[in-house]
Amino acid sequence: MSNFKTKTMKTTKLLAILFISALSFTACSDNDDHDHDDHDHGEHEEEITQLVYTLTNTSNSSDVVTFTFTDEDGDGGADGTTDVSGNLTANATYSGALELINLEEGEDVGAEIAEEDAEDHEIFYITNVAGLQFDTTDVDTNSNPLGFNTDVTAGAAGTGILTISVVHEGKKPNNGTTEDALSGEGTTDIEVVFDVTVD
Repeated sequence: MSNFKTKTMKTTKLLAILFISALSFTACSDNDDHDHDDHDHGEHEEEITQLVYTLTNTSNSSDVVTFTFTDEDGDGGADGTTDVSGNLTANATYSGALELINLEEGEDVGAEIAEEDAEDHEIFYITNVAGLQFDTTDVDTNSNPLGFNTDVTAGAAGTGILTISVVHEGKKPNNGTTEDALSGEGTTDIEVVFDVTVD
């Protein structure tokens, strides 16, 4: 009888330990998932599947040139496509506005960044066309350049490329180059190269 009670008590203790262990494991798993979700939602995580950069001539509102990159299936699928609606006018000035969009979710990612995460982002416009200059006109709350709004000056006729880079958590302030901005722990959210012609 005593031996039976001892075995019963041992079995009961073993089951209790297993039950508590299972609860602890489940609780840890739930916490791990929750922390991961918090991390994702606490940072800019929306995928950018379309970039639209619109330049409007400040002296002729009908002179509008749009640079568009579209990658509907996002990373890992088919390559995205670029389109430039026309040429820039030599010796003209333009007002530029950049949009970053998640087509699948129908979200204006650029507006979200500008409103909630501007301090961690900067947009760069790099070109090899002589006389074509891009000046950022908007800033974050620390008065560092942001880059959704630009003033653009076109010089003499020429052809080349325009590279638009959106840097996340880069060095701010920096010397105006992506190399310096990425010299710390920064990453590139999106980078697109367009053909550009001034005539």
